[in-house]
Amino acid sequence: MINLSRTRAELLAEIEAPNLPGDPLSDLTDMRVASVDAHVRVCGRARDELFPLLKIALSERFAAVPRLQIIRDLLLPLRNILGNAYKHGNGCDPTKVISVEIVLTSKGALIAVTDEGSGFDVALTFRRFQGQESYFANHGVGFRNLHRAISMVSYENGGRTVLLCFRPTIQNHDRALNSYALPKVLSAEWIQKRLSAEVPEFCKDGTKIESYRVYPARGCADDDCGNRYVLRLADRNGRPAETRILTGRLHPTEAAAASDFEAATKLHIPRPVALLAGEPRLVLYDFDPWMNLCEFFTHHGRIKTLRRVATRVGLGLAKLHCSRVGLRGAELDFVGEELQTMVVRSENYLQTLACGRDLVNRFHVAAQRIESRPSFHRQRILSPIHGAVGWDCIHYGVDGRFYLYRFETCRWSDPGLDLGGFAADLLCFTLASYNEEAYRICLDAFLGEYNAEAAHPMDKNDLLPYIALALVERLRRAEASANADAGQLLAALDAVLTARPVFPRVRHLTETSCDAEQVTKKILTHAVR
Repeated sequence: MINLSRTRAELLAEIEAPNLPGDPLSDLTDMRVASVDAHVRVCGRARDELFPLLKIALSERFAAVPRLQIIRDLLLPLRNILGNAYKHGNGCDPTKVISVEIVLTSKGALIAVTDEGSGFDVALTFRRFQGQESYFANHGVGFRNLHRAISMVSYENGGRTVLLCFRPTIQNHDRALNSYALPKVLSAEWIQKRLSAEVPEFCKDGTKIESYRVYPARGCADDDCGNRYVLRLADRNGRPAETRILTGRLHPTEAAAASDFEAATKLHIPRPVALLAGEPRLVLYDFDPWMNLCEFFTHHGRIKTLRRVATRVGLGLAKLHCSRVGLRGAELDFVGEELQTMVVRSENYLQTLACGRDLVNRFHVAAQRIESRPSFHRQRILSPIHGAVGWDCIHYGVDGRFYLYRFETCRWSDPGLDLGGFAADLLCFTLASYNEEAYRICLDAFLGEYNAEAAHPMDKNDLLPYIALALVERLRRAEASANADAGQLLAALDAVLTARPVFPRVRHLTETSCDAEQVTKKILTHAVR
């Protein structure tokens, strides 16, 4: 929230900032940034130079804070501020510097971002914003984005400095990060040695890993993508030093890691860097994700954005399904058996729910439509598929691109499984946030882009049973997750299996702490109407 009356001194008092002696730290990877009260100052030329490391360091510092709060109240405002400093403050001039000063305490953080521009009349601009006028010459939405956050935002230095005060609702008490013996995949020395010995790009042409830091995946702020490895690469040939950020997934088995690495090597989404000797369960990617697709839409949830990204995903899946990479599971009999097993498993699970025989029967009828598809019994239905598509494995990177992730179940199979997974999550999101029309608009955009590029187009009616399969799979997983919204999943499943789908807004159902049977009765009653 923007409050121009707040001063730096007042905001420092809010986080109980001490008078820290000495010069500020100049290295965000310094262990003190994660563990003690600290004062840091770093500089850069652009948002994309500064934000990736700031994101990692602040996420580690506030690992105990809920992830959605970190994104909404700290990372999104900070990214907007850095972008404004480069674009509007410094006029995209690469010779000008952006300075970021951070004070960290047990109560939160104060971040001051300063550009080298001429400043602007903050008070006048803010009055125009409050009056819903065109408040800035470039018609941007900077004030609107900053005012939306819970964190306090103010300005000083004639508008050249933005102050962002972040006070989390849950304090980060787990800050003794390196007080225990680290496994080798979290050992910077081990990673540095293996990369230098095994990966040519880190040792060719005089390149040397000058420094390294491992950020373990942990806490509420963890994005479930893996550990981060920050490398500082020095070049003996006089080129500027470079900071690289890798993401490493430690799989439960060597076979899963090998499958993930094999598929990603052939598909390059994202690009795998290494499967290191000494720990064959670890896969390293040239990839720095920020938000999964559900988190992205939570904060960028306009229909226009939703539709645009749906077309991107549709195009990406079409390219995946049209690729001819060699993967396991390419027998038609195997695919038919796989689908039949999924249907039986889903029906057996639905029988255990207090949702009435009607829902089970309708699911059975829908599932039979998969085998009635004209192309089902022909070999050409098989495609390389991701195998576990959902919004939790589509990630928005700090480079502004979307990536498919987690390829350990990648195989030759029915492409409807991928399409149904994406559409199931699209339905759940629009069910909670919008209406039937929003779902139809975005699904049409998704399928339209997919069908324009795919070798075997998918009709909306043919897609319905695959969506139902995906929703039942999510219901099964919801039993083990306290955060899953079983009521919303049941409502989405009922909508898919209804001849003329209805889209009840069920958010109020899940807020009343009624049991699963009561939720289901309300959903079915709504559907009958």
